[in-house]
Amino acid sequence: MHEEFPRSIMSSILPSIVMWTLVPLLISDHVRCKNINTYAGPFIAYVHSATMCPSDRTISHFVRFSHFNPVRPFDLQKMWGNVTFNLNFTDNFWSRIDWALRANNQWKENFYIMDFPKTGCSALRDHIPDLFRTLAKLSGAPTDKRTACVIPAGFYEFINEPVSWLLPPLTVLPYGRYRVRMKSRTDSDSRATSRLCLEVDCEFVPKPHS
Repeated sequence: MHEEFPRSIMSSILPSIVMWTLVPLLISDHVRCKNINTYAGPFIAYVHSATMCPSDRTISHFVRFSHFNPVRPFDLQKMWGNVTFNLNFTDNFWSRIDWALRANNQWKENFYIMDFPKTGCSALRDHIPDLFRTLAKLSGAPTDKRTACVIPAGFYEFINEPVSWLLPPLTVLPYGRYRVRMKSRTDSDSRATSRLCLEVDCEFVPKPHS
């Protein structure tokens, strides 16, 4: 029997239900997670940087992004770089996403934790669909949710690719700057193994009226 991640704050099965349970509390006054106060609501997300953290580099990447323009908040960021999959990325992958919130000039760890047991590829397709669309365009990965999710092994290059950071299961979040760390391993790996480690410095700001 393979070892499972411990139960986390937000399970992979019901992240949106959990968020909508919290939302009335979040937007009624202040957020109270890890003793942090902030406001929450509909958001626009953008990325400052995405870097690799320690892993065995089965999946590796080098990407950079255009600057976010607050005067034109609905303009999509552009992405350059590449990602290498040394094996097929499927739902045999387990993923954990750990959110840290920037507050008082330091990172507040474990602000949110999201676990995706044996749904690695589908979780990416469901939660960041436009990024998956870009990968699918390059790799031939299926975007139809009725089809088994797989990103084939290969080297894929991004050249001036526009990317939307809409996160359909999470329509409301506390505003602020986050460090989001994603680690993935296969179903047969120990919990200590990381086939992929991605660390994203990103920001969530209030969504203006269009």
